[in-house]
Amino acid sequence: MPWWGWLSVGIILMGVELTAVDAAFYLVFVGAAAVCVGIIDLAGVELPVSGQLLVFAVLAVMSMVWFRGKLYDRIRGGLPGFEYTVAGRIVSVGEDVPPGGQTRVTLQGTQWTAVNVGQAPIMAGARARVVGRDSLDLSIEGLADDRVNESEEGR
Repeated sequence: MPWWGWLSVGIILMGVELTAVDAAFYLVFVGAAAVCVGIIDLAGVELPVSGQLLVFAVLAVMSMVWFRGKLYDRIRGGLPGFEYTVAGRIVSVGEDVPPGGQTRVTLQGTQWTAVNVGQAPIMAGARARVVGRDSLDLSIEGLADDRVNESEEGR
């Protein structure tokens, strides 16, 4: 493949990752490997197609293994000493939620799917405490004393 083909594929892959999908930075490193192969070819190092594919594969795999985890953790907030938790936050529930049921809640300006992990149903308009998080779902329990200050909500 010509150098401009590798550059085009690499730029498209990185652009798709950064704008359209959230593939956890896999496409960024695959795209960067394609750009590197294009730059190698542009610099005058002529490789057969099989050599280009081998260099591309090695660069893609090595960059993902060595750098992807570190970059992903840094961007997603996984730096050492930085612990962010939503446990203990208070949210308002807009509809009745039976035990084990799901609803949508707003926490710090973001919509979340929340699952009632408590033993009692949570009534519409009541407040609930976030007790944990599983990926993109919040685990909530109804408050025994539903009279919570407005300033506590979404802290």
